[in-house]
Amino acid sequence: MAIITISREAGSLGDEIAAAVTDKLGYELIEKSQISEAFSGHGFMISDVDTLDEKKPSIWQVLSKQKDIFDHLIRSTVYDFAARGNVVIVGRGAQIILKGIPGALHVRITAPYDVRVNRVMEHKECEYVNAERLVRRGDRESSGYISTYFDADWVDSSLYDLVINTENLALNTVINVITEAANSEEIKNSPHPSERLKELALSQKGKAVLHEMGGIEVADLVVEKGVATVSGLARSPEIREECEYAISNIEGIAAVNNLINIPPGNYFGG
Repeated sequence: MAIITISREAGSLGDEIAAAVTDKLGYELIEKSQISEAFSGHGFMISDVDTLDEKKPSIWQVLSKQKDIFDHLIRSTVYDFAARGNVVIVGRGAQIILKGIPGALHVRITAPYDVRVNRVMEHKECEYVNAERLVRRGDRESSGYISTYFDADWVDSSLYDLVINTENLALNTVINVITEAANSEEIKNSPHPSERLKELALSQKGKAVLHEMGGIEVADLVVEKGVATVSGLARSPEIREECEYAISNIEGIAAVNNLINIPPGNYFGG
């Protein structure tokens, strides 16, 4: 079972390539609609996801609690989808979230700036200046998203196994290159870490829950074999108990090893 992540620049034909690779391999395509649906189960409105998903957050969003919750949930969602195996995940920083995961193939689709602008102009049937604005905005938002949430450089080639320039290559050639790589022995025959990915997803869900509660500083939260071990500082014994209860209610967590301490004095202020 394989996992393919595809990072793409606006006008690079990355979305078209992702869809075609998915069809050819018989995989499941994971893109914006599936991500939004997963987030709705955590209380996020579609408008909230649109504001934060693959966009550079404003200074107010960077400082908001919602941004921290989104950070944990996007990681959890990617881990959950990757755990299924045989998926193509488009964008969302999946190349970073799943870095080092066995059986994951990370692909970046690019093209020269002018080529991308001309493609967008043709696709959107708009003037060159408007197409240029769309490409610049797309590059700025994608780069800012990766920088803000993952402290990484979107164009860093070390994040990818394949970097493909679509200026002169036919779509079928690009599709064949990716599918051949996905079917290679080192990718396809890697042991699929489904259980480990599910544990990573649960760990991130737990962190999101605690961020939403407030009154606690989480040092770490790790899930192994259904047991969540959480450590940190809580404002009061009551909040400590509330945290344990909230984590234990997450589907997939069977028990909680609560190592949260209550600091002396007015550590939290007020």
